[in-house]
Amino acid sequence: MRVPDVLRTLTPWGWGLTLAMILVVVAMAGRGLGLRWDPFDLAGRRLEAAETRAETLDRDLAARRLETEGAADQAERVEARHQTLNAVAATTARTLERTKQADDADVPLEDNRADHLRAHDRELCRLAPAICDAAALGPAG
Repeated sequence: MRVPDVLRTLTPWGWGLTLAMILVVVAMAGRGLGLRWDPFDLAGRRLEAAETRAETLDRDLAARRLETEGAADQAERVEARHQTLNAVAATTARTLERTKQADDADVPLEDNRADHLRAHDRELCRLAPAICDAAALGPAG
């Protein structure tokens, strides 16, 4: 068996370079065929980290969506409350103006009529104490 002249003429550096080129060609061919060498499962760890990050972002997005919906609902309730308060204030102002201009505005109430109105006020305060607490803090206190 005769060894080709090319193999006889290679120096140790030439053999190393030939071996390295063969390894590179084999590795590229293996990658092209779908072979992967991942002894520490780095790809799996990266995939798991990305999935965890995606789940966290989904939860954060859901939380922000709920916060936004809650803020919108709260804004609607506040707006409705302000409209109610403005309507009550306007009605109260009109009623006070009419009572001041009434013919009997300076005539004091009879005692039984005043007692009846006080009892009615106490019953209203018993049914809705928050309203009476707020009214007690008003200027007429």
